[in-house]
Order: sequence, then structure tokens, then C-alpha cells
Amino acid sequence: MSALVPVIRASMLLLWLLSAPILAASALFALKRSRGPARLWLSGTILVANWTLFIVFLIRSETPYGVYYRTFWGTDILLLLSFLGLIPTIAASPVRWRLFLGNAALMTLWISIAYAPAHWLSRVDFGSVTVDGHRVPAAVYFGHPTDSGAEAIVLVRLRDGGDYFLDFGSEKVRKASRSEYVRVPEGVWCIRSMQEGTFYEPLQPEQMNQFRIASDDKHIIVVQF
Repeated sequence: MSALVPVIRASMLLLWLLSAPILAASALFALKRSRGPARLWLSGTILVANWTLFIVFLIRSETPYGVYYRTFWGTDILLLLSFLGLIPTIAASPVRWRLFLGNAALMTLWISIAYAPAHWLSRVDFGSVTVDGHRVPAAVYFGHPTDSGAEAIVLVRLRDGGDYFLDFGSEKVRKASRSEYVRVPEGVWCIRSMQEGTFYEPLQPEQMNQFRIASDDKHIIVVQF
């Protein structure tokens, strides 16, 4: 049974990836037979074009060093188009439901694959934080903007509001604001890319896998992994 798990996962991923064009093609075929309204034809055509651009984005994200997704204003527009495509398809008819589900599937693809790597950090249960040598409660979240574990970015959330992003790739840090992210179950979603902002050199570490930070109020924060 365990040997079938990768096959099942790959099949589900392929079905997720192909669901938008399959639903769009089915809806357009039904519209052709019934000579449906032009606005639904337009919605279906935009859905197919948007999915095609997503596939191009996916292919271009493959680099010699792994997978690295770079979003920009163009991908923002494509995600918005997927959202707007939901509006005219909300009605109790088979064709509209196919277009609605196709746009919904495409939205989840854009968010989960294109945006999540640079915006999503998962809660972890390892890592300790001390302030002036005293251990303090803190929440630690790991994000992976690329598929290289060595380039992970960590958000350390202290109870008193002193939050920091730690970049394992550059070994630099920056202070974070709580308006930059939204806490959700099992993680946080950054409003902007976790890589944005000005990172600076921390204090010299005293051990491996350690970040030492001088806070604005002259305390020494040590994050140890």
C-alpha cells in the first residue's frame, strides 16, 4: 500500500493541475451546443488563457538550482482575473458551475504554487530564544522561498512584540512588524514577500545555527536552532 502513495499523490496533483482547462473546455463545448451568452464564452476563454499563462510561469520557474517562483504585478493581475471570473459564474446552471469551479481551482493553483513559497511560513516546535541570557516564550515559523533548505527564512515572534525575520541564506536579519503578516492556524501569511525589506548583519554568533541580535532597547536576543 505504501508504494501506491506516491502514485496517488501524483495523480491527485495532475488532476488538480488539469481541472481548470478540463472544466473550461467542457463548459465551452456546452455553450457551443446551446449558443450560450457571450459573457460566459468570454469567461471560459479567459480561464483557458489564464491557465496557459500559469503553465508558462510554472515552467519558467525551473532553474539550474531548483524551483524558484518570482511573482510580479503581472501575476497579481492573473490572480485577480481568476477571482473576477468567479463573479459572473455564480448561478445554478451546469455551465456556470463548471466555469466557477475552474476559476476556483485556478485560484488555488496561483495561491498555493506561485505565492505560498514567498508568503507562507509554517509553525515549528524547535528553536529556543533568550533575551539577555534568559529564555523567553516565542513562536517560530519557517518559510522556504526556494526549494533549497539552506535558504530558509524564519520569523521569530516574541511575546512583547519584538519580531524578527532571519535569513539563513544571507545570514542576516531584519526587524518585523505585526502588520506585515496575518496569523492563521499552523502558520502565518506575509502580506508582502518575506524576502522584501532591508536585512542587516547580526552580532557575531557564538555557536553553530545561532543568530544574535541587538534590539533597539539594548537587549541581546539569541535565537538558537
